[in-house]
Amino acid sequence: MTHPVSLVANSSVKVAFYSTAHGGDHFTCCLRNYFAHKRMIMFSAKGNKIKTSSPSPSSAETIANNDDLLTEILLRLPIKSLLKFKCVSKHWLSLISDPLFYLCLNPSNSPCALMVHKWPRLDNPEFDFIKLGSNHSVPPFKTLNFINDASVIKIIQSCNGLLLCNSFSKNSRKLNYYVYNPTTKQRKILPALSQAGKTYGLYLAFDPRKSPYYKVICVRQCDISQSAYRIQIYSPETGCWRVSSTATFILPLGIGFHGGVFWNDSIHWYTDAGPSIRFDINQEKVKKMPMPSMPDGCYRRRVAYFGESRGHLCLVEIHSRSSTQFNVCEMERDHSGWSVKYRVNLDGVVSAFPGMIKSYLNPSMLNYYVYQIMGIEREETNEGDYLVLHIPAQIVRYNLKDGSFRKLCDFAPNYKREDASNFGYCNAYEYIQSLACV
Repeated sequence: MTHPVSLVANSSVKVAFYSTAHGGDHFTCCLRNYFAHKRMIMFSAKGNKIKTSSPSPSSAETIANNDDLLTEILLRLPIKSLLKFKCVSKHWLSLISDPLFYLCLNPSNSPCALMVHKWPRLDNPEFDFIKLGSNHSVPPFKTLNFINDASVIKIIQSCNGLLLCNSFSKNSRKLNYYVYNPTTKQRKILPALSQAGKTYGLYLAFDPRKSPYYKVICVRQCDISQSAYRIQIYSPETGCWRVSSTATFILPLGIGFHGGVFWNDSIHWYTDAGPSIRFDINQEKVKKMPMPSMPDGCYRRRVAYFGESRGHLCLVEIHSRSSTQFNVCEMERDHSGWSVKYRVNLDGVVSAFPGMIKSYLNPSMLNYYVYQIMGIEREETNEGDYLVLHIPAQIVRYNLKDGSFRKLCDFAPNYKREDASNFGYCNAYEYIQSLACV
């Protein structure tokens, strides 16, 4: 059932809207051609005209000059309409692109789905969309095909609604990198990197709550030493790469660094052992990042999850033979250290889904239980925090507060039946609807 909502500019102007319940197939309304015609035309989702009004010039000026009222109107429109209205005028573009508008549009900055790569078909990767929460968004794609000359387009990273992708061009025989917005279908091909030095990895940094602009961080080995690295930065404001003169660092040979998660204005990597590192984007400096101590006898980290969740950096390490029990840790905002946020026990999940057990192995082995942590998601209250678990042939939601769980959906990442002996670990990327320009 639809419900009319009225916003009153003054006694002579009313703008009627129809709000929809739970994203069903109900009427929505579009405000259109306002500046061109000084009129307000109400349309249904199918484009049928509902109501036309012709406000007086003074009323039109009242709305045009009232940013608060315009913002209230725009916030009630669907994403597809907002994309069109960015083209109405520079003023509307400025309003919709403002970080404050994004905060009002998506105050929780929460993902509506996980994009999961079906990994065996590398020639044409397909994605499953695991819906999260009550947001009934339509999956933006099944396969990535926004360019014609690519043999494979891969997602490297997702960051607050934008995707960092790469492809190998059949024509030029080179690796290209892109920033892609799956909501708007806009893409930006990044300029070619110089040939000097091996590229270790590229990482996306984007916080729409602070700025409409993203940055891409590239870590490259220096020519002088295989253990020395330097950082290059791409910004759409300049449209080119530049070398950071203050961001060179050295790691011992044989010590890899992994992750590359953007959080709190830094890119974070964990190392195999010892202190980890982060790159402070504002100061353009590489700094040490403390890590939890490893148990005696462990010489290499066993990280099961390392990622950002609604403004928190989360870490799960599993060193114990009882791999169904582990801690979820959070980094302090000042990067001073980690604290235990939740203690997890998956024994109840194993009892309900015994297919997680590799029964042919010794129970003391670390991989006796089969599961993958795809995500740690947060809702408005701590009671809603949960793990997204991939177990054989299913996706399970595990409540971190009370230990309850339920199946989200069946899942078939392989093209044959998945079980404990045939378990495919999948790459999962958050999907957040975004109006960001690339």
